[in-house]
Amino acid sequence: MDALADLGLNPSANSSEIREAWRHIAFHTHPDHKEGDSSGFSRAKAAYDFLRKEGLATKGGATAGPPQPRRARLKKRIIELPQEDVAACEAMLNPGQALSHMNAQTGIQPKCGSGVADHVPDAVGCYGRHLTYFVTTPVNQGANRVALPTTVLTSARHTTAEILSFQSSDTGAGEVVIPDTIRERKFPGAKSVRIRFDADQAIRDQFWLAG
Repeated sequence: MDALADLGLNPSANSSEIREAWRHIAFHTHPDHKEGDSSGFSRAKAAYDFLRKEGLATKGGATAGPPQPRRARLKKRIIELPQEDVAACEAMLNPGQALSHMNAQTGIQPKCGSGVADHVPDAVGCYGRHLTYFVTTPVNQGANRVALPTTVLTSARHTTAEILSFQSSDTGAGEVVIPDTIRERKFPGAKSVRIRFDADQAIRDQFWLAG
């Protein structure tokens, strides 16, 4: 089978060998780890995806007899937040300010003279019940506030948002992981919550590749 050959395996390879070969190739040929030609990674990924769809890369697959029912895999999706959700978050950070005064290009609303940088996400990545909020603005050195819609995983008609504050010693891109004690109280249904700052398209691409 060509797909097995692309992973450096013989036709009798079992599911464990297929998964192990993919992990080895993905680590050593991933574009983030290897400069230049990444065709080896692309070819191996296509082969592994094919074998997985055929049920040959799952436990009990390959040479272990008829394909067994596969467990449902967690689905990844990125939700672009509707403007009303973004506006609700901005209003929490800047009560009384007109929407026309907001910086639509960056989504950031620093409070004049306060030294606090305010942030609002424009999208959220969902991997099952694991949430990653994408904020286009960079972390500010010093005090930061971010308003997050917390009802992403619920069927609530109206957006509920929370303001989280933190201090940073650096400026630029970064990730903040919400502590479990806050997540359990503020983000119903979520198993983990992360915030990615200065999140451009490359950061979103990393979200799809991870896991």
